[in-house]
Amino acid sequence: MDTREKNVLHEYVVFALSKTKSPSDVTLRSAEWAVITQTDGHKTIKEIAEILALTFEEAVKIFQGLGEKGLITVISTDKVEEAYADDAFFAALEKELTAIIGPVAPFVLEDTLWAMEADKKKFKVDKVPELIERLSDEITDDDKKVKFQQIMLGTIRDLKEN
Repeated sequence: MDTREKNVLHEYVVFALSKTKSPSDVTLRSAEWAVITQTDGHKTIKEIAEILALTFEEAVKIFQGLGEKGLITVISTDKVEEAYADDAFFAALEKELTAIIGPVAPFVLEDTLWAMEADKKKFKVDKVPELIERLSDEITDDDKKVKFQQIMLGTIRDLKEN
């Protein structure tokens, strides 16, 4: 797939580093190096642009240049539907956390979501393990912490299957 075709480079395109050419083989600008460091075969152009505080148009130009230099290859052009945790997940989470740490659990959950700059209404499923880890850090009793993590692991599995 030719990365110079403008219509190919939409926000959901995912690139990986070329296996045949190394960034050390060419001269790169700092913005190009920054993009190279984020290109992992998983992040989309849009995600990399956001991480690096680039406009989408700036990112497209950089990706086009890297493609022309043969440093990247297209992995996927498909839009991936993002999955969000539902109200049932948060109800189960809050119930288990309350059983472990008591009535402060809803406040701890809200504070943790705030610290993650996240919202219950649009909380991505792939961020759930981080949320569980952060909440676990609030549990001082090691046995209770492990119990909470085990229970939530089952909840995460259910969440990802749906």
